[in-house]
Amino acid sequence: MKRLEVVQIGLGHVGRAVAQIVLEERKHWRERYGLEVVYRAVSDTTGALVGEDLLPQAIRAKEDGGKLADLGVETLEAVLASDPIPGFTRVVVDVAVHGGTYDLDVLGVRNGSCLVLSNKGPLSESTERYEQLTRMLTDRLWHEATVGAGMPVISTLDGLLASGDEILEIQASPSGTLGFVMSAVESGRRFSEAVKEAVALAYAEPDPRDDLSGLDVARKAIILARKMGRQIEPEEIPYESLVPEGLEGVSLGEFMERLPKYDEAFAERLLAVEEHHMLRYLARIPMVGPVTVGLVDEPVESPFGPISGPENVFDFRTRRYSDVTLTIRGPGAGPERTASGVVFDLLDIAHKVVKDDGKDF
Repeated sequence: MKRLEVVQIGLGHVGRAVAQIVLEERKHWRERYGLEVVYRAVSDTTGALVGEDLLPQAIRAKEDGGKLADLGVETLEAVLASDPIPGFTRVVVDVAVHGGTYDLDVLGVRNGSCLVLSNKGPLSESTERYEQLTRMLTDRLWHEATVGAGMPVISTLDGLLASGDEILEIQASPSGTLGFVMSAVESGRRFSEAVKEAVALAYAEPDPRDDLSGLDVARKAIILARKMGRQIEPEEIPYESLVPEGLEGVSLGEFMERLPKYDEAFAERLLAVEEHHMLRYLARIPMVGPVTVGLVDEPVESPFGPISGPENVFDFRTRRYSDVTLTIRGPGAGPERTASGVVFDLLDIAHKVVKDDGKDF
């Protein structure tokens, strides 16, 4: 048997979706692949729930707005510092919504554990911390879901580079939230209505300012730039915020209440776009020169013109794909889609890392 032990950091929308997929599919994995996956612990900001018995109850509690502390928790640091179950390969799965987990991830992988990320924070901090983490992990880091949700963006980039191709530029519309909002406004809805709908559909974070600020896109741009081989610091990438001035620090309730007052200003900006162009929120990452993140006018015939709903588009211009670029397009928002990228990485670890009795996977 191949045996994986999961310690999961985060039980938000994506974290719950990951846990649900594992619980539903692991019997199938055991029977078909000889793969056993168990949860050692799952955590939120209040602590770590150790063992699997209460995991379904924990998922329900978080869906109802509760905290794991209500079910009895241990410190996450103690769990991460402990040894894996004998015979199991530990995988730390960081699906936290925000950054701030870097030190926890480092603690968790010191004992040889693998790390799976959908959380972009650990890979978009300073170059020094990025290089420290990647040096520690070498062949034990998986992060497909940090960019493009469940789409094969990171694996495609890795494949291009491993084959000897040279990346000249990546252009991307990497936010399903902003893609949805822009296409909704173009279809006639007000900006505030589009934002509320994105939250209701779980395309946006519960506080949509996390997406509207542009920081999420900037972090994805940092990750892609570093994968391309660029040394770049976060402060080198200015990003345009779509959060109206004065609403950055107010409560979520007040933000949503006051947002309609800015609908007219956003509509005017949309009307100012050139004929046969569309307003898109893009990241442009050349191999040489500044990385830019923000709203731009894009021709309708460009790869980004036809974006509809929560689509992501990644356009690779390389030495081999220069006349005709390589484009990846697909839905890039929704917890189940991001969770599928995380689960794919778990299965890839079982295939590449875990030693077994020779059974095919």
